[in-house]
Amino acid sequence: MRILKTFSPISFAFALSACVFVPAVDKYEDTSSTCKTYTRSMSLKALHMNGMCDDKGCLGGVLVLSAGSALISGSIVLTGNTVHWLEYQGTCSDGYLNVTKQLFIESVNKPKTTPAS
Repeated sequence: MRILKTFSPISFAFALSACVFVPAVDKYEDTSSTCKTYTRSMSLKALHMNGMCDDKGCLGGVLVLSAGSALISGSIVLTGNTVHWLEYQGTCSDGYLNVTKQLFIESVNKPKTTPAS
């Protein structure tokens, strides 16, 4: 019952806003121009449903539509941005994984010093 009490105000706010959320690919990239990735970062875009319904019976439909679109589109954006971040970190020269790999290779190839006897 606690989940229902928490979820009700959130879903009611979605219904009052009367928006449908869709995933959108960002037009610009804040990454360096030398690193080309296949995936793009994404964000949520809200489309307003003006005058979709005027009676109280339609409130449930708007509630389900708004909350459902936010949940599904949010999951798509989260998954897409995770894949984009992983691709950037693994393929770009200034990504975390490549920097760490380069530091490891340098530490292995470093000549070992022997103590003077």
